[in-house]
Amino acid sequence: MLPALSASPRSGVLTGWGNAWLAGLVGLDDVITQVHCAFGGEAAPHTLGDEPLVLGLGALRAAGAERLRLVLPAPGDASGLPGPPEVNRDAITAGEAILVLGPNPPLLLVPGVVVHGPALEGRLESVHWRVLRAARVPPAGAGLRAAEHELSDAIRSTTAALLSLDIASARPEVLALLRDRGEEEPGPGLGPGHPPAAHALLARAERLSTLLDLAARDDGAAVTASEIARRTAALRSLSAAVRRAYEAAYDAFDPAYPPARRPR
Repeated sequence: MLPALSASPRSGVLTGWGNAWLAGLVGLDDVITQVHCAFGGEAAPHTLGDEPLVLGLGALRAAGAERLRLVLPAPGDASGLPGPPEVNRDAITAGEAILVLGPNPPLLLVPGVVVHGPALEGRLESVHWRVLRAARVPPAGAGLRAAEHELSDAIRSTTAALLSLDIASARPEVLALLRDRGEEEPGPGLGPGHPPAAHALLARAERLSTLLDLAARDDGAAVTASEIARRTAALRSLSAAVRRAYEAAYDAFDPAYPPARRPR
């Protein structure tokens, strides 16, 4: 069974709105509000380092933080991670991290999640970002255009693979998500300073994350070991392209770009 990809990386909202705050486009209260809206309300006690989130962000700025970069690693793919190996392992285990550019040495924020209360009574998630010393600043990703191209190629190859395996007869909703080209609004992660192309790419990535979550629940119409392997390979390729799309959308932040939306 294919492991699921988080449809909304927890570090994404902090990256997108944190960059807007560091550039002076929004206030610190706007960042905290967006994080709470994304993760379940003001009662969730999010932290950064050993401090409440608001104080931890202030400490990052005092340490020289200039920009945040979302990194979504996976087992076997540590691209974008700064080292050393033990820091990379923590980020791969979490499946997401934030590289903090500006401090010397750079820092890596790795999230952990604590769940409060039973699901039936409206449980909350609190996110706790550990602050780790990184070894270097890795090269930036290939950018929006390359990520869009990779995602389009992955969609075509995945569609062809699922059709050849007759996955549509078992899960027609999977194929529908691949074919949907409607204009969609992404989630709350991208703050002011991101171009329309970044919003459009993030919306596609979020839709496809939903597909991957659905496809991860079973093996669909694949029956034989060969069919299951082909299906898994196609979905893994799509998952990697979705991760790259998330990273490219968040890294497209440009403080000179006119705000696409106003903070709520």
